[in-house]
Amino acid sequence: MNKKDFPLLIKHPEITYLDNAATTQKPTQVIHGVSQFVENEYANIHRGLYALSEASELHYYQSKKLVAELVRCLPKEVIYTANATASINLLAQSLANSGFLGKWDAVLVSIWDHHANILPWMALSKHFGFAVKFFGLTGDFEIDFEDFHQKYTKEVKVVACSQISNVTGGIYDMKKIWASLRSETFFVVDASQSAPNMPVDMQAIGCDALIFTWHKMMAYTGIWILALKQQWIKELQPLSVWGGTIKDVSCDGFELQTTNEKFEAWTPNIIGAVSLEYALEYLRSLSPGQTFSATMQKIAHHEKELATYALKRFWAFWNQVQIIGPQSEERVALFSFIIKGKENFNQVWEFFAERNICIRCGGHCAYPLHKAFWLGGTCRMSAYLYNDTSDLDKFFETLEEFINN
Repeated sequence: MNKKDFPLLIKHPEITYLDNAATTQKPTQVIHGVSQFVENEYANIHRGLYALSEASELHYYQSKKLVAELVRCLPKEVIYTANATASINLLAQSLANSGFLGKWDAVLVSIWDHHANILPWMALSKHFGFAVKFFGLTGDFEIDFEDFHQKYTKEVKVVACSQISNVTGGIYDMKKIWASLRSETFFVVDASQSAPNMPVDMQAIGCDALIFTWHKMMAYTGIWILALKQQWIKELQPLSVWGGTIKDVSCDGFELQTTNEKFEAWTPNIIGAVSLEYALEYLRSLSPGQTFSATMQKIAHHEKELATYALKRFWAFWNQVQIIGPQSEERVALFSFIIKGKENFNQVWEFFAERNICIRCGGHCAYPLHKAFWLGGTCRMSAYLYNDTSDLDKFFETLEEFINN
């Protein structure tokens, strides 16, 4: 895991990039791989019998095979969408359209979730008559299981939550939540922050649907993963139908596909899938001859080392800086914070930006969480596999300069 593999970081050594929870930089292997594909193999896929189309299709399905290997599902359970909101919208609409969710039902969402896993449920609830409820965190930013059990009533048909918060950086126990669920409850896990930073095993956490993105894992934007268990692929009816979703169309109606293709109702993001394939190959290269799980354990260890180091550095500012998140090892190197007495986070943002330190400030598309803790906004720094303690040192030097300014 080295900066030398990432052209932007080499060409701009003055930049300290700590905004990885928003998106990650791309390694040479991804950039060159996609370029070579576009130059030599690109064509549309599905039903093309010429060599270019077949080559493109091989890349497309190889990427799904690698995704399935990464999160331990079946390749035929992998669905590509445009973004997290599109994934949740597709899933929520399908559950409602199929009659699984309806009037008097409820969806229970974690308070720490990103808007992508909140707004689609809220919007649909107005049309289908189900309720959206939230369960919270304790004052130490741990799951409030007492609150969860109180709100997990017989009306709850869906439980949706993130494995890692994009605000607190806390790693939340999906296995424990799964163990608390009735067998008929549909369990959705957003792994957008966990999949880049630790092993994620769909079978072990027991979810029916897993959502995560690839631009946060070194691939290009515009391609997200909805991994949906095979039984649900067969049962659910998508709201959007056209193109590859259908098996047959006549003047009297249409017949849907029975595979995951019925949820990919558009020309696929082929270039995005190829970038994903090369990103996975890059991950594989970090632990030659080993499984993806071994690679992700290696990344998780690196994250924990950076998180531990950052916590120690933050401790020097304990009376000036408040960390919004657990101060324990059950977290990643993602830290949201406020500087006491300097609530205007835009000033913090600008100060860091002027010194080429890339962080992010605001509500991080997690307003319910901020409101639950009476926060107007926070600043966030987030590390990734190419960051090291020297990057964190530059961050803390700038933090100290701002405080003393």
